[in-house]
Amino acid sequence: MTAIAQGVRRVLVIDDNPEIHNDIKKILQPTTRSDDFDALLSDITGKTTAKTNHSVLQVDSAFQGDEGIKMIRQARMEERPYALAFVDMRIPPGLDGLQTIKKMQMEDDRLQYIIITAYSDYSWQDISDSLVSKDNLLVIKKPFESIEIRQSASALIEKWHIAMEREHILAALAMQRDMLEDKVKERTAELDQKNVLLEKGIEERKKAEEQIRRHRDMLEKEVARRSARIVEQNNFLHTVINSLPHPFMVVNVADYTVAVANKATLERRTRGGCIPEGEKCYQCLYGFHRPCHEQGLPCPLQSIRSQKESVGQPVVLEHSVLDDQGNECILEVNTHPVATQQQEGKQGEKQERRQVIEYCIDITHRKKMEATLLRNSKMELVATLAGGIAHDFNNLLMGIVGNIELAAMNIEQGHSAAGFLCYATEASAQAKELTHKFLLFSNFDPPARQAVPLNDLITNSCMATFAGSHIVPEFHFAEDLWMGYIDPGQLDLALRELFLNAREAMDTQGNITLTAENITYADENHPGHPGRSNGRYIKITLEDQGVGIDRKDLINVFDPYFSTKVRGNGKGMGLGLTIASSIIHQHQGYVDIKSTLGKGTTVYIELLAAPDAPDAPEDRPE
Repeated sequence: MTAIAQGVRRVLVIDDNPEIHNDIKKILQPTTRSDDFDALLSDITGKTTAKTNHSVLQVDSAFQGDEGIKMIRQARMEERPYALAFVDMRIPPGLDGLQTIKKMQMEDDRLQYIIITAYSDYSWQDISDSLVSKDNLLVIKKPFESIEIRQSASALIEKWHIAMEREHILAALAMQRDMLEDKVKERTAELDQKNVLLEKGIEERKKAEEQIRRHRDMLEKEVARRSARIVEQNNFLHTVINSLPHPFMVVNVADYTVAVANKATLERRTRGGCIPEGEKCYQCLYGFHRPCHEQGLPCPLQSIRSQKESVGQPVVLEHSVLDDQGNECILEVNTHPVATQQQEGKQGEKQERRQVIEYCIDITHRKKMEATLLRNSKMELVATLAGGIAHDFNNLLMGIVGNIELAAMNIEQGHSAAGFLCYATEASAQAKELTHKFLLFSNFDPPARQAVPLNDLITNSCMATFAGSHIVPEFHFAEDLWMGYIDPGQLDLALRELFLNAREAMDTQGNITLTAENITYADENHPGHPGRSNGRYIKITLEDQGVGIDRKDLINVFDPYFSTKVRGNGKGMGLGLTIASSIIHQHQGYVDIKSTLGKGTTVYIELLAAPDAPDAPEDRPE
């Protein structure tokens, strides 16, 4: 191990004066304090003195220049070089200090020098010109101070040490560089070999990339084709859904929210506009604030929830609600479950999200037609029975009336039975009138139809019925009103029954409005009445201000003997509207009634126009 590695710094003193040697050694090698001294100092100051780890300085002596040069050479050969040399400028009798330094620089160019002199034998310019290197030299004048020697020596030794470490580092770096160059050469050879393989791989990769590119282009074209097809299908499906005339929705079963809705749903929506996110199906369709089952209506989503299968069976329900005008609206709600969708829950678990397709059909007209057909069927059976009974009863009544008249003719005036026979005659007249009504109802007496102007007929019937009351009729007839193809006697009876019903409902006061207009129907499937034929019709509207009829009773108002009024005391017997409806239907006409309790009743009558009625200025389909 060298002196550098051991931390030893060697110093050489070249001077012919031994005292100089001793002084420098005392300065550079101070006496080490003992542990007893450190302990005593700690007791006095009360502080613990830390020991300083100093590098070891080995100070050697040479009394002549030649001797010092030899020691420098020997130390370099032993790889124990000196770091610093103190050289006196005058060293008689041999070489002087400047000559010695010049030769020592030739032996060791890293050695640091301190020239100690009391006389200026050489100027600094002479010294600088004579030496190879001047940056490792200091000059100290005698007599010198200890601190001057110690600081100068410490600085130059540290400078030498740094230079030595730098050389060692550079040597290590050079060695590392050589090793790296060998490694680079070896690695370069390997890379050359791998480069050949890589070039082959690159060529194969290019071929593979070309194949991949072709496949990618094919895939992109296929994806574009399929995407266009999906867009086309989506647009087609969107068009189909929006072309549906009835509300169509996709609803989430769990929370009733509407996921998809068509144009008809938006048009039916009570608040109009787009459906906001999170709106419920019952809010969208009906404007409810609570689910249908809480409003007394069956809920199809509850039925779907009760089904155990992930995709259950379709559910068909009917909802009866009121529209904005207060009219009953019946919807057939067709609900079809669709496949469940998996989605992440709040805790990361899988959850099923079930949806249904709801398709709502307004079957109000269909229900009305069914009820009308059912009522007509029932009425035909009742009319057949009533007609047969009325016909037989009329034959019996003729015998009864004849015998009453003969009895009245054969008794004396003032006979006690005369009054009874008078009452019997009046009752027989009423029975005959009732029989006539039954015959009209049963179509045993078909109408003798002819072209008749309706203006006067309607006016005369109205004025005759409301005579003596405080009811004020208002007439609104079209100027070009067509002639009706009717039996004037039967139609007059039908109108009187309708007017009488209005008079009793209005309690002999108020206003009644009569409207007559021309209507042409060109569509056999026009809503209103089943089996309506094309042609020209005269529409008569009778609007009163009576007490109105409860919505649940409207379906029965044309049934025989159905009445919401108290019988007797001049009130009807419940056949008025039945007779009126029967007469109008025998004329191939149609009658309908709408009413709101407490707001009055409106009756609509449609009668065929006479075949020779002039063309209307323009068709006005209802």
